[in-house]
Amino acid sequence: MERLLLILLCAAALRAAEPPAEPGPVLAPGGNDAAWRPLFAALAANGAVMAAFTERRWFPVRDQPVVLEGEMRFSPERGLSLSYLQPERRMVIADAQGLVLRDARGRSRAVPAGPESAASLAALLPVMHFDLAALMRRFEVRAARAGTAWRLDFVPRDPAEARILGRLVVCGEDEVVRRLEFRRSEKQRIEIQLREARVRVVFSPEDLRRFFR
Repeated sequence: MERLLLILLCAAALRAAEPPAEPGPVLAPGGNDAAWRPLFAALAANGAVMAAFTERRWFPVRDQPVVLEGEMRFSPERGLSLSYLQPERRMVIADAQGLVLRDARGRSRAVPAGPESAASLAALLPVMHFDLAALMRRFEVRAARAGTAWRLDFVPRDPAEARILGRLVVCGEDEVVRRLEFRRSEKQRIEIQLREARVRVVFSPEDLRRFFR
C-alpha cells in the first residue's frame, strides 16, 4: 500500500509539472507583470545555455511530423546556434547580423530575412534574453502557471510580423526552459523539446568559433 501511494504521489507530481495547455492572461506593464518579473529575471540570469533537443515539424500535407535531433547553444553575446545531428548534419545560427546556414563541411551562407523559418529564429533571439519590458513592447505576452511549470506566449504586435511568425510559445519548469514552439496553425508548427539543459555555460574559444560567428 505504501509503495502504491508513493507511485501515485510521484505520478501526481509529474502531472503537476506539465505546462498549461492554454495561454494565460495578457501581461500589462505596471500591472499583472509584477508577478512574472522574478521568473524573467531568473531566466535572464541563466546566461549561456546548452541543451540537446528533438525538433518536430508539422506540415499540412503530412500526417506525421518530420523529426530532427541536435544540440542548442545560446550565448547572450553571440546569439543562438542550432546544430542538427540527425538526419543530416547542418547548423543554423541566428545573431544580431541575421541568419546563417552552415553545412557539415563548415561552409556558411546567409539566409534572406523573408522565409518563415528565418522570421521564427529572428523572433526567438530576443525572447531568449528574457527582458520582459523589451518583450512587452514588441509582443503581446501571455503567461500562465501550473504548479512549478509555466507557459509564455508571444505574438508580435506588428501585424505583418504576426502573419509570418504566428505565435511563439516557451514552456518550462522552475527556472529552466523545456520546450519552444513556433505555431502558425494546428497543422503547421515547429516544436523543439529541450533536455539535459545546462545553464551559465562557459563556451571555449573553439566552441565560439565552431558554433557561432
